[in-house]
Amino acid sequence: MRDRKRGSHRRVSTSPWKYVVATWFAGVLAAVGLGAVSPAGSALRSSLGLSAGALAWATSSITAVGAVLGTPAGWWIVRFGAHRALSGGLFVMAVATAISATAGSWGLLLGSRVAEGVGYLLVFVAGPVVITRMTQGGIRSAALALWGTCVPTGLAVAAALGGVLASQWTWNRWLALTALGPLIMAGLLTVVLPRLPRTSVQHPHRVVGTWNGALKLGAAYGSLSLVGVAVVMVLPLFLTEHRDVTSTVAGTVVALVCLGSAIGGLAASWLLRRGVALSSLVPLGVLMPVACLPAFSAEFPLAVSGGAATLVLLVDGLLISAVFAAVPAAVSRAEDVDVANGILNQLGSVGILMGPPVFGLAIAAAGWGAVAAGTFVFGGLGTVLLLKGARTSATGSADGVSRSLDAPRGVNVREGPEPLRKAPDVSNPNHNRI
Repeated sequence: MRDRKRGSHRRVSTSPWKYVVATWFAGVLAAVGLGAVSPAGSALRSSLGLSAGALAWATSSITAVGAVLGTPAGWWIVRFGAHRALSGGLFVMAVATAISATAGSWGLLLGSRVAEGVGYLLVFVAGPVVITRMTQGGIRSAALALWGTCVPTGLAVAAALGGVLASQWTWNRWLALTALGPLIMAGLLTVVLPRLPRTSVQHPHRVVGTWNGALKLGAAYGSLSLVGVAVVMVLPLFLTEHRDVTSTVAGTVVALVCLGSAIGGLAASWLLRRGVALSSLVPLGVLMPVACLPAFSAEFPLAVSGGAATLVLLVDGLLISAVFAAVPAAVSRAEDVDVANGILNQLGSVGILMGPPVFGLAIAAAGWGAVAAGTFVFGGLGTVLLLKGARTSATGSADGVSRSLDAPRGVNVREGPEPLRKAPDVSNPNHNRI
């Protein structure tokens, strides 16, 4: 028994970044699945006889699941356990993607993509919860900001790798390949991640007041996601129709622009790790509508327009990462983080779904100047709501809570500089002691 305890002790007495990076890779692989259909879109339409609308439904059905079930997923993860949900979500994605690779009809493709969306939702609700419970202080803020780079990194990988392989492989083989990563990662996380005890559950109506901060941050995430996805979706059309560039050049520019979002998230992680306050990042949001002016103007050289569009996504990615970093301190109890991330993903998915049609209608009505106007409205709303959330983080809402609800009974977790002081530090040798 004593040897078993020592083995368990060795398992968790390591830097929390080991678990953070493993969890981050899980999110990246899930995001690759989100963007896997787009590179094979032409082949899919030809093979299955799909219309552009049918293909769009198959592409967006993953985020549609999150828009409907994000908050319920958070409640379920409270009961099931975040580490189990993370591995289970990856496994569901792997199986559903394998079914997509064998689809012979639009119905089967759509159904498997919806199932994949369930796994995707579990990963993106559980991932931040796992990170929150394994870190504290400045490390927690930096790690959660890093998590905010999962989607742009995964989409960039899917676009780059899929663009190369989709022209050489069949769409079936490409989708089958994207199923392997989540499957392998699900097994790896089952072995690597320490067991996190399930948290206690309170009836929703008793804790309604605790969701004010999470709702503000969720609305901020939805607004910022709306801007980011809309700019990426309308940029290729602008480049090909108003800048007279080839689709290859447009694709290269868009890939670089998407990379800007990941760079912004990494910058947020670096800054927060060094003690920069969340509230000090928020004013950067003013750069987004300003940068949209040269980005969507034919009066500037292509390099300037592309650089301006990259700046829009860089700031957007930085602020989205700041949203994730602000979540733990915006709730009053450690177990509320599960549901808070569910709210975040639900409202973020709504923003992703709304972005392209909202900006498309605005452009049709008012021209390309509407991109800057829409970015000003929705980006401004997102930054204001994030500022309120950042102030919540600064003042704190968890006073009086001194012991982690995830730590074994009798274990004291040292207080970090952040208001939420409830997550165990896995680098602490006492973490798994009974």
